[in-house]
Order: sequence, then structure tokens, then C-alpha cells
Amino acid sequence: MKNMRIPILSAMGVAIIGLIFGSIFDLKLSQAIASSTNGLGLFISVVGPTLGFCGLSFIGGGFFAISFKQKRIWAKVIYIVLALVAVGVTIKYAGTEYFGINGFRNDNLVWVGYIVAGICSIAAEVGGYYVFKDCENERAWIPFVCVYVVLLIVLVAAIPILKDSMHRPRFRTVTQGLVPFHAWYQKCGDYKEYMEKFGYISEEFKSFPSGHTGEASILVVVAVFAPIAYDKLKKYQLPMFIGACVFVIIVAFGRILAAAHYLSDTSMGALLTLTFTCIANEIVIFVDKKRAQKQQAAPPVAEPVVEETAKEEEKVPETV
Repeated sequence: MKNMRIPILSAMGVAIIGLIFGSIFDLKLSQAIASSTNGLGLFISVVGPTLGFCGLSFIGGGFFAISFKQKRIWAKVIYIVLALVAVGVTIKYAGTEYFGINGFRNDNLVWVGYIVAGICSIAAEVGGYYVFKDCENERAWIPFVCVYVVLLIVLVAAIPILKDSMHRPRFRTVTQGLVPFHAWYQKCGDYKEYMEKFGYISEEFKSFPSGHTGEASILVVVAVFAPIAYDKLKKYQLPMFIGACVFVIIVAFGRILAAAHYLSDTSMGALLTLTFTCIANEIVIFVDKKRAQKQQAAPPVAEPVVEETAKEEEKVPETV
């Protein structure tokens, strides 16, 4: 939507500044504040993806609400499946963060992470259902599809491809003194040699870009597109967007504190999500414009002419 164009571009500008700043000061900043045992950083690292993916579950609740308004069985099934996928994705990806390699690292408590993620996901889905259950907008499916498509491109394609292409060592790995620092634009081509020689796992060479920041940015996508489906959310759109951006910054800061990422990593993770959100928003604007032009060009519908049947009046002879 046009009113979100400037906020989205402004947020992209901040991410680009972070990327440029990180290109110069990545190592110095991490050396100043980062530690792999930083409790606050680890806490933000595990909570961030959960809240971010809850945005996806919230949209899933919207799909569930829309399913009840569908007359075709196949449409009902599709919407319900997408709603269930949102819960499943949240539990799978957010649940592994709590006590996994990027969290508090306790294999015996992994199940706790799944329970927490499951409770949060179901609560968000129920909330989304109640928000959108009164929505009568026939175009309500558009924002939900936009959210799914953007997340599919960013989280499933763009970020993993870049991680597997650059193989940037994480700061917590660099601090051990066995692997040299690499800037975000420098590919670590000999990462396999470090893995074989020092016993590192591949996860330690996936610093750029930050997947956690991309996951937190789900809330930004929701803030942009959810009001298209439900007019009552439009007055809250800009505050929602600003709040989501602040949340992304907090998650990015947490990942730096935990020595898992550099500033440039987190900036690129946010920038990727914002870029594809911007593209999707422009597509929606273009489609709306064409739709309005088509409606204006359409000939006016002639109103049906109601023919009145003339009634013969009886002439009463005048009495003299």
C-alpha cells in the first residue's frame, strides 16, 4: 500500500547503513560487546525466532478464519492446511532454538523448547482467528499469500543460499584463534579444511546473513500486509510496523551479543526481508491501481427502466 512505501524504504535505508557500518567496524564492535556465554544475548536469540514465527501463526489463524467463509470444499482444505503449516513451521524451527546450537545448548531440554514454541504458536493462531473472523473482505487472501511468499523466498531460499555460498565464520569461532576473521563480502573457501582440521561443524560457518533476524522480520511483513485484509487494523499499521522494526533491532543486537553474528550479518538478514516485502507491496499497489482503472473504464450499468402500465380511469357520468 502506498502509505507504507516510505516507512519500508526508510527501514531498508537503516539496514543498508548497518551493512556499510558493519563492513568497517564488524570485528571491533563484536570484540567490544560479544560473548558466546552472554545470557541476555542467548535469551534474545531463543525468544526472537519464537515471536517472529508467531507472526506466521497469526496469519495462519487468519487462513483458518477465511476457511469457514469458503463454499468450495477444496478451498476450505487449502486454507486449513496453510493454517496448520503455520503452526508446524513455528514449532519445528522456533522450538529447536531454545537449547540447540544457537541457544543454551542442552540436548536434554530440547523438548522444553518445542512445548514453549507450541504454546506460543497456538495462542498466536487463535488470536489471528479472532481478529479476522469478522473480516468480510473478498480480497483477504492477498496479504496472507504475500506473507507466505515473502517468507518462502527469504527464509527457504535467499538466506540459506547466501549462508552456503559465503561460509562466513561466526565470531564465536574466530575468537578461538583457529579461524581468521572474514568480512561479509569475503568468501571462506577453505571452510572444509577448518572443519576437518579442528573438528568444527558446518553451522560455525554460516554467519552471513542472519537467519534469526530474518525470522524476527516476519512481524514486519505481517504489519505491512495484514491491514489489507481487515480495515480495522489500518489505523494501527504504522505503529505495528515501527514496533516490529524495533523488535528486529533488538533481536539483531542479541545475536551480536551472543557472538553468533556480526552487525553486517544482522543488517543483511533484515534487508533481505524488507526488500522482498517492498517488492510484494509494490505489486499489490500496481494490482490495485490496474483494478481501479478497469473499474473506471467499465461502462456504467444502465438502470432497468420500469414501465408503468397506464391504468384506465372509469369515467363517471355527471349527473345533471
